[in-house]
Amino acid sequence: MLKPAVILLAIASFTLSACGKPWVKRDQEPQTTHSQYKVLTWNDWNLLGQRSSTRIVSDLSAMPDFGVSPVIEAASSGGKEKAPSSYSSPKPFYVQPGPFDMPFSRAFKRILENELLAKGVPVVSSPKDAIIVNYQVQSFFYDDKGYRLPASPESVFGLATAIGIREYGTWGSLSTIGAGLVATELVRGLIDYGAVTDAELVLTTSVAHGAELVHQKSEVLYIRPEELSLYMTSLPADRPTRATLTKPEEKLPVQTIAIVTQ
Repeated sequence: MLKPAVILLAIASFTLSACGKPWVKRDQEPQTTHSQYKVLTWNDWNLLGQRSSTRIVSDLSAMPDFGVSPVIEAASSGGKEKAPSSYSSPKPFYVQPGPFDMPFSRAFKRILENELLAKGVPVVSSPKDAIIVNYQVQSFFYDDKGYRLPASPESVFGLATAIGIREYGTWGSLSTIGAGLVATELVRGLIDYGAVTDAELVLTTSVAHGAELVHQKSEVLYIRPEELSLYMTSLPADRPTRATLTKPEEKLPVQTIAIVTQ
């Protein structure tokens, strides 16, 4: 039974935890093992930014239209080829912002900008004449039967409401114990109840050139179910991908108009 004390305890104890970042494994089918990262701390967000920025500049360096070039230090006497120490680019990079009401999205924009700067490429605050980096975030939670459901304030609150009505029988008592709760605290209570068993985050970065995607990479990560609200938004899921222009924009023709004065 989901008791009021459980929910009140969840409100008091909820914080963004800070601990290790192990690889985790989950058996999706018998004899099948799938491994992926678990995101637990702010430092894990930085590691995501490092991996994403490295993949972006590496992919674009193979595209002649963008002019991104790896900077490789002179090889040592061992003769082994070194990895690029940095990159150069004639065009700056612009990170297209994601949903403004998602804490992870707001932080990840800054993280990507810092990591691109660390790679040696210029970063600007305007998309004009820049290489535009897009990112999208999708979050999911698994119910007690293992079904993966998209996470949103509405879906999480709806699941909690259904359980509350079933346990307490009326809307009145549910509203009394649940007044002022947000999705995060509700999820913490659902974990104790057993209705939420797992949660995942899908992070996708992309760069478009006209109608062509020249870079797109999705990474699936485990997250704590009680931290789902860090990765949720109330905005539409399908956000348009902004394309990069590699040719100068054609200016509209200017026509001289004679002005007659009397």
